[in-house]
Amino acid sequence: MRILWVYFNVILYVLFHIIPIRKRYKHPEKYSIEERYKHIGKVCNIIVKKTGIKVTVEGREHLTEGAVLYTANHPSMIDPYFVSFAVQRQLGAVIAGDLWFDRIPVVAPWFKSFGSVFVDRLNPREGIKGINKAIENVKKGHSLVIFPEGEITKFITEKKVGKYNSGGLKIAIKAQVPIIPMAIIGTDKSYSAHEVIGKLKKGKVTIKILPPYIKHLTDNVSVYDVADEIQALTETAVMNTVTN
Repeated sequence: MRILWVYFNVILYVLFHIIPIRKRYKHPEKYSIEERYKHIGKVCNIIVKKTGIKVTVEGREHLTEGAVLYTANHPSMIDPYFVSFAVQRQLGAVIAGDLWFDRIPVVAPWFKSFGSVFVDRLNPREGIKGINKAIENVKKGHSLVIFPEGEITKFITEKKVGKYNSGGLKIAIKAQVPIIPMAIIGTDKSYSAHEVIGKLKKGKVTIKILPPYIKHLTDNVSVYDVADEIQALTETAVMNTVTN
């Protein structure tokens, strides 16, 4: 299966670079944020290239310097790799629900070293702690990506983009950083499984990086309005691409 070939290449890369990876998460204070992210960025590039999927990225001119919160719709489990491939710069992830991930040796501390946080969606108190940790990381200079739908799109709606939850967007509001919306189109056609091991097909994927959203930095706008507006911007970008 193609997905096993992808994972084989990832495992091979990690094994060959395990020493510098361990150094970066055991002693993060010795490395810049970009240096801590270096190897996971290369892993994401390997994954995208080995899938055989043709990727078109639009809007890289909208990327800004400094920490930001990226948002994206979530058509497929493989979306995080394509977000990294699109921006080609440091970003951690807000990983919600998959708490087993937090217990994986090497992987969990490695992800935390470049800003990623694990959020317990079933325990409100622990969930708040996770969001607060994310805010703290962004204030320290880490960019993060969230998928505000909270689940793969097709499992929550028949629309092209599901309703955006407001919780994760509090990160940008409280950390006072721009939000960069992204629209992902086509990953569901190449990987529709809801499991780690599934059928992977070649195809075409378009990723649109939209202009920074900064209304929450200048106006007294509620987090619910921010969620609705970013959802609308993303849905329009997705629909325009599908239509064209």
